[in-house]
Formats: sequence, structure tokens, C-alpha cells
Amino acid sequence: MRRPGEALTDVAFSPDSKSVVTASRDGSARIWDVADGAEQAALRGHKGFVREATFSPSGLYVVTASPQDRTVRLWSASSGREIAILTGLETVGNVEPASTLATFNSEGTRMAGVFGDKVARIIRVFPTPQDMIDYARTVVPRELTPCDRQRFFLPVEGDIGECPN
Repeated sequence: MRRPGEALTDVAFSPDSKSVVTASRDGSARIWDVADGAEQAALRGHKGFVREATFSPSGLYVVTASPQDRTVRLWSASSGREIAILTGLETVGNVEPASTLATFNSEGTRMAGVFGDKVARIIRVFPTPQDMIDYARTVVPRELTPCDRQRFFLPVEGDIGECPN
């Protein structure tokens, strides 16, 4: 797990201890295989250094936080795809929020992001894709199309072609 470039700022094991996630001053986080040190996924999207990165209790997700771009981002641990972005306070004058932090609750069903010293946001996180499907069925009164499934990072069978935005 040798990492060229910017200094690392955080490291955390996955719940099964088979992977670690590292955060870096270069604006990325990376997931590594503990057994052979191979990079499994690069999590890129922050526009500033990543202060922290951690796995959800289920190991399905990674959350990263950057005080420089004032965002907390949720990622799929298996694919490295960005799932959600929580934003915090805007810069006031030349003063940035003091901190940007993130964590999961013990069940892995909620993620909280703290921005500065006065703003916290909480979002729902689905422990499994089936939980998301079950929830979507209560909200959307129809079967999800393959394009709907792809948009919500759910499994899709076969080639579905291009989906409208």
C-alpha cells in the first residue's frame, strides 16, 4: 500500500479487516486490499484535501470529508462510485468553517456530516441494495425501469443502452 504523492491524513479498516481506506492531501481517498496491498478503488471528487475517510458498519460504503471544499461524500466501497454529496457552510469573507467531519450511526442506516461548529446534516443510508429497493417500492408506485435501477446504483441485468438524464 505504498502511495506516491501527497501525505496521507487518515486511515481506517473495513469492518471485515480485509480492506483499508486512506485519505490524502491530494483530494482523494483510496481503498486497498490488506492481503496484497493492491488498490481496489480511487475515490476522487473532492476539490481540497480529504481529512478523513471511514467505512460504514456494513462495509458497503465509505464516507469522506474535506474541510477545504466543505463537503462530505458517500461512496460505494465496491465500485468507488460517488453516491451522495452533503455540503456545508459557504465561506464567509476569508474564513472557512473550522471543521468538516463525518460518521455513521452504529447500524449504518444514517450518516451525519458536521460543517464548522453550527451545522450538522443527516442522511439516510441503506444497509443493502435490497433495503433501497424495498424503500423505493414504498415511494414509487411502479416497478423501477433498468434506467431507474442504474441511476440508484442498483443491479441491472444485461445491456440497457443509454438512459435519458
